Amino acid sequence: MAEPENISISGDGQEASQEFFLDEGLSIFSMKHSGSSNFAVWLLDSSGNKVDLLANEVEDFDGAKAVGISQSDDFVLDIEADGPWLVDISQPRPETAQSVPITFSGTGQQVPPLFELGPGLARFEMEHDGKRNFAIWLLDSNGEMVDLLVNEIGPFDGSKATGIEDRGIYCLDISADGNWRINISQ
Repeated sequence: MAEPENISISGDGQEASQEFFLDEGLSIFSMKHSGSSNFAVWLLDSSGNKVDLLANEVEDFDGAKAVGISQSDDFVLDIEADGPWLVDISQPRPETAQSVPITFSGTGQQVPPLFELGPGLARFEMEHDGKRNFAIWLLDSNGEMVDLLVNEIGPFDGSKATGIEDRGIYCLDISADGNWRINISQ
């Protein structure tokens, strides 16, 4: 399947974006905001229904969110901001990706590079040094949620094993306010 073109949307302050088309499957929203108050980004479908809250942070923001688009359609971003912002949307459709074992590390809300898992048990070792919510969803290449790997408040150091049914490409959707590290093995 051909990978759709990336979409870039920018503005300043509160704004509803122009409509843009997304194909069914995984979409990754990379967002930046420079400001001193709330930055919130809602993804709305062509009927105005809220699909997902992509970001909701105070002050500057530089992060990403992975979303499964259930049906190809036109969408709009409804943005609350007090400064300049940028949203880049990619719709990755890779045929291959890095295999495990693999380690990712970062800070805040992010979507690390996609990776490949085979059928069987996968182990995720996770660390977080933040004070607020730390949640990680495992998504498949269509953006479908496979498993909630962690959902804790504050610092975290633990692991989770989950069964993988099909060989394929997967991604992590990470919500965090601190530094995090994830080791994936199989």
